[in-house]
Amino acid sequence: MASSQPTLQASQLRRLLEISTMLSSTLDLSQLLEMVIQAAAELTEMQHASLLLLDKQQRTLEFVATSNEPALVGIAVPLESSIAGWVARQALPLTLENVRADTRHYAQVDQFTDIPTNSMIAVPLIYKESTIGVLEAINKRDEGECTPQDVAVLEALASQAAVAIENARLFQQTDVIAEIMHELKTPLLALTAATELLERPNLPADKQQRIIQMLRQQGIRMTRMVQGYLELARFESGRVRLKWEDVDLAAVAETVADMQRPQAAQKEIGIEVHNHTAELPLLQGDVDKLQQVLLNLVSNAIKYTPNGGQVIIDLHHDVAQKQLVAAVVDNGPGIAPQNVAHLFERFYRVPGSEGYTEGTGLGLSISRKIVEAHHGRVEVESELGKGSAFRCIFNLDLPDS
Repeated sequence: MASSQPTLQASQLRRLLEISTMLSSTLDLSQLLEMVIQAAAELTEMQHASLLLLDKQQRTLEFVATSNEPALVGIAVPLESSIAGWVARQALPLTLENVRADTRHYAQVDQFTDIPTNSMIAVPLIYKESTIGVLEAINKRDEGECTPQDVAVLEALASQAAVAIENARLFQQTDVIAEIMHELKTPLLALTAATELLERPNLPADKQQRIIQMLRQQGIRMTRMVQGYLELARFESGRVRLKWEDVDLAAVAETVADMQRPQAAQKEIGIEVHNHTAELPLLQGDVDKLQQVLLNLVSNAIKYTPNGGQVIIDLHHDVAQKQLVAAVVDNGPGIAPQNVAHLFERFYRVPGSEGYTEGTGLGLSISRKIVEAHHGRVEVESELGKGSAFRCIFNLDLPDS
């Protein structure tokens, strides 16, 4: 098959070499994916490009990067009944001049973009003889036709991209594993020390009970840390599947407030839900995951707010921006500006907060991943001595999923 491929032009070969050097110079997966789709559109002289990665367990391909419509990111197409699925299963390139007329076209993708897909080149991403995804370039500029040379240059790019993506994934996994092993070291040392104390003869019963209680607490902490790490890893590898449905965010907020009031009552902290709109529009999302976000933010607010304080879940419909905003506001100690930028990093804890909580350091990272999976973002506003506000901002102008 290689011998029948068209010969690439010298300019294309030079550009491929430049792009290959760029791809090999980064291990940041998000940055890498963006570079690949930009290069795909440039080299083929197509208007847009997208990259989908394979989920073998779910038998789907998920959009992980696209230049034509951000709302497509996170959308999965079936392996058995889509153009990308055919390319992945056959491990062969495909050129189409009329995508929508093809029986393999997965029409639901059209719901997420206003840009019509006319012509397309799709090639498999192959790493060590296994397909890991599909690279697509769509709509030839100036309404021209796709050429065999376009296919050849996209295949060459896909070959380089597959290696770079797998290297970035491997680095990401080893980096996170090193982090969690470092974090597990402290509770493991505590468990070892406690076990040695329990082995001492004639240990007083009251000390024995305190050590047993400490063992239980550290065991729970380690379990939560591992569970949190696994959930974060699933998000970062694209293996989380949201259950899309209509969500009443006001009802979710009331449920979270009711669930957290017993915890707040121990510190005489009040919890209120402020809804600034008579009837909030429904949000397309996963109700369990959205509840998880608010639970984490409210729980954090209670932990850091002093006795007698106040925590508010503030809901607002920004009609002009077509956004739904859910904010968790407290009157706690606040966060210094230099620390706000690090809040969503894995295992990060604000300096001086050790006495407040024995958390896993993963809750905010997971919460941001959940909000981003709903095509939203999280913003933080805080002032020392006056409290903090964590705002989850969701776009409402996305098509129904």
